[in-house]
Amino acid sequence: MKYFLFEFITGGGLIGESLSNSLVREATHMLQTLIDELNSCCDAEVIITRDYRVEPFKGNVSQHVIDSSYHHALIKFIKESDVSCLIAPETNNYLYNLSELFIKNAKTYIGSDLKSVELTSSKLKTNKTLMSANIHTPETIILGDDIPDSKLGWVVKPDDGVGAQDCCYFKSKSEIKDFLTKNNDNYVVQPYLNGENISISVLVYKNRVKLLSCNKLEIKIKNKLIYLDSIIVNEYLSYKNEMRELAENVVECIPGFSGYIGIDLIRSNEKLFVIDINPRFTTSLVGISESLGVNVTEKILKTFLTNEIQDINIENAIPVKIKLL
Repeated sequence: MKYFLFEFITGGGLIGESLSNSLVREATHMLQTLIDELNSCCDAEVIITRDYRVEPFKGNVSQHVIDSSYHHALIKFIKESDVSCLIAPETNNYLYNLSELFIKNAKTYIGSDLKSVELTSSKLKTNKTLMSANIHTPETIILGDDIPDSKLGWVVKPDDGVGAQDCCYFKSKSEIKDFLTKNNDNYVVQPYLNGENISISVLVYKNRVKLLSCNKLEIKIKNKLIYLDSIIVNEYLSYKNEMRELAENVVECIPGFSGYIGIDLIRSNEKLFVIDINPRFTTSLVGISESLGVNVTEKILKTFLTNEIQDINIENAIPVKIKLL
């Protein structure tokens, strides 16, 4: 069998643009994890594309260097492969447009449908959908003159942003208004929530949900910018039942999720608030197999090849730290 993995940052998605070292580092870890785990679980050809500026990957993998437009290469590799997988940012509709390309051309595509990708690519649309389902989430509005009340400050971020990238924390409305005079394109604002920063990783298939990890996110704020410093995979197993129930509620109110889904949360006043939903692999993937003691990529692959969600037990998971900064 042939497996095609396209990771946007390292795979040629930013040809003609500058590459961020931090984004390349995170993306490399995710893609190398998938390559290693596919190599260890099956005797098959693994195919990737690679930006000519990125170092070669290790392992049994066919690497096709991209130094110009990647579009035609993607269609070719998708059609030639038995299973295709995509990692791309929501920014500028990259994830949506590439999902459409993969869905149209792949024999087996590990990923969510277009409606769920479109909705969760917008933090504003996601917020409204969650609120209508009575799922806790901070008030989110388009950044403008109307700023919601908050005693602890505000978080300002792109509506289609990825993780903590370009997220800012402001203590006063005057700081936000100053930011607004310089940046008025597609930003949203939320009241800052004080609590535990958490993410959960789940496997979703035909509306069934398997919890993969309950992670602690270590956040830093410097010069008003918010950074994700590290992830401790399965540090928060004590909240697993709450998190499983929340994930099931999210999947129920946003149909169409399939494969690996990441959900960012804040636990504040003993309630879980959904901050962001990522219908794609996230950096937490890097530590999940080590934490669980099983090949999670193999579990995901078998789910799609057998049309039956695989059993995954996180009861005996151990914490695994992923340092990002």
